Amino acid sequence: MKPAPTMQEVARASGFSRAAVSMALRGDRTIPESTRLHIQAVARKLGYRTNPMVASLMSLHRQRKSFTGAQTRIAWLASHPQSNPWRRYASFVSMFHGARSHAAEKDFALEEFDLRAPGMTAVRMREILDTRNITGVLIGPLPHEETRLDFDISNMAVAGLGMSITFPMVTRVANDHFQSASLAVAQCARLGYRRVGIVVCEEDSRRLEHRWLGGYRQAIEQYHFDQRIPPLMPMRDTELPSVLPGWLKTWKPDVVILNNNEFDIQKLIPVSTGMILLGVDRAGSALSGIWQNYELLGRMAVESIINRLYTNNFDQIQQAQLHLVSGSWEPGLTAPGPGRRRPSVATLRAKGLATWQVTERRQ
Repeated sequence: MKPAPTMQEVARASGFSRAAVSMALRGDRTIPESTRLHIQAVARKLGYRTNPMVASLMSLHRQRKSFTGAQTRIAWLASHPQSNPWRRYASFVSMFHGARSHAAEKDFALEEFDLRAPGMTAVRMREILDTRNITGVLIGPLPHEETRLDFDISNMAVAGLGMSITFPMVTRVANDHFQSASLAVAQCARLGYRRVGIVVCEEDSRRLEHRWLGGYRQAIEQYHFDQRIPPLMPMRDTELPSVLPGWLKTWKPDVVILNNNEFDIQKLIPVSTGMILLGVDRAGSALSGIWQNYELLGRMAVESIINRLYTNNFDQIQQAQLHLVSGSWEPGLTAPGPGRRRPSVATLRAKGLATWQVTERRQ
């Protein structure tokens, strides 16, 4: 039986060095495309096959050696306007901290780059990243009203945080909003509530592909509640002060599930009515609801980028990919059960037991 051809034989037949052949066969983009294609064609003609065990060991060896200097950096790409910076939102800051911590554990560094900095353009930002040889990019949550980021991500390893981004097509990491809403309703049933209402603005629901609403409706069917209360779905959160009091008076829910994290909205809900948030401010919060584990979202997004960097996978994905993280229940103090008064949000704020955002928007 004829022995399998070696990499050295491919090198002799192609006219290139063994190192160049090795790089070309694993698709290294530092080798010109014409050279890569020529070497790969010669290898196929000779019947050369890569040994998967050797390739795996060499990949680990290269990972330890090759990511040095600027290559160890991953860009956190921010796109919030200067008038409403992303650091204003506690959830976004937690995502950043999780991403930065995980990057450091893998010997990478996460560095912020601001697309909305004075004088900055998308073209200029790409030039900066190319000059610094940064090929890993984590797109932070987009501003509330935006779903597109007009930025060239070709030949980069990219992931995005949250459901919002629809263009460019990137791997997204987000909370499992369907599961979170289902869990919130399940906890209502466990606590004994029977008239469960939900408040989600239409604008947010569309951005999340109606996953909160779907999870809520599925769980309402599952737990056979006494009366079906129609969801309150104004187009925007700004309409809530005018429509929420009337909805509460008409339908008299004994507990309200909502995604709005604004103090002025939550204080409209009577203390005789339970209140459950679809995104509480922190683990261990005094506000009852779902903890979305924002730091884990950041860690998972960075892991996705590093995996692509290690495998030289800079191709833009051709099909949407979404990685979901389940929410967990935080009992808090605002859902004590039917017929029991809860502490007001004013009391919780005065005691420093919870925090609120002025214009928080869930991603």
